[in-house]
Amino acid sequence: MANPITDMYFLAMVTLDGYLLAPPQERFSRSIDTYEDWCLLIPRTGSFAFAVSGGGQEVARLDDIVMCPPGGSLWRRMQAPTSFFHARFSTDLEPPIGRSRVEDHDRLRTDFAMLEAAQRHADMVAAHVVADIVLMLCRQRDAPEDELVRQATAYLRTHFASADLSLAHLAFALGISPAQLSRRFRAVHGVTPIAYLRTVRLRTAQRLLTESNDTLQVIAERCGFRSAFYFSRVFSRHTGESPSRYRHLPPKTPHSAGRKARESAAGPCRGCRSRPAG
Repeated sequence: MANPITDMYFLAMVTLDGYLLAPPQERFSRSIDTYEDWCLLIPRTGSFAFAVSGGGQEVARLDDIVMCPPGGSLWRRMQAPTSFFHARFSTDLEPPIGRSRVEDHDRLRTDFAMLEAAQRHADMVAAHVVADIVLMLCRQRDAPEDELVRQATAYLRTHFASADLSLAHLAFALGISPAQLSRRFRAVHGVTPIAYLRTVRLRTAQRLLTESNDTLQVIAERCGFRSAFYFSRVFSRHTGESPSRYRHLPPKTPHSAGRKARESAAGPCRGCRSRPAG
């Protein structure tokens, strides 16, 4: 179960040395580099081939995180124009080395949306994002294996648009009691299946509100809500904004790290002392 106090403790154990949030580019400024501290590289669009410290070549795509340890070398080559997030940091934790695939896709997207929207104290926001990513990877690696919870999570993410989906329905589909399912699901994710389902629905609704001209009724139905009225009530309660107001909020200005990257693909990462990012 997630513990806010424990999370704050772990977040404090990560110190950001520099970062770069880069728009789509044709190539990295360097094909290989060696780092004194930890380094992470995340494709946000596109894909790139990579190898960590002379290991086998792999490919990183959306929701993959590539981690290089202190003293390690990272070789990389874009396979297509790729936007990416690069950061150097120090930590007492031991994140998994190489490629890890994030299970909590929505949390990672929320982290990047928060960074892109940062107008002031962007360095502090970036430090929080890197720390949260490290914490996610450590939690994910150390989480107890539970095949049933994995199946439940996949089922929720696939069938979230069904208004008839309920805890009882999910438990029946998996052949387990609702109480046992809730207990095991919470042990892995820190929330109940219904809370997880609501988050998936609301995050999807936020995306549809900003990326489509669909009516509230259509969005409600696409996200598993029976009516626009009920959708609006749930959305307002959990986001603090009505769907209509959220849709018309002014777009955020891109983060300065992104603007710097557009000026020069080889520009230094924000906060880096000497070595360019990417």
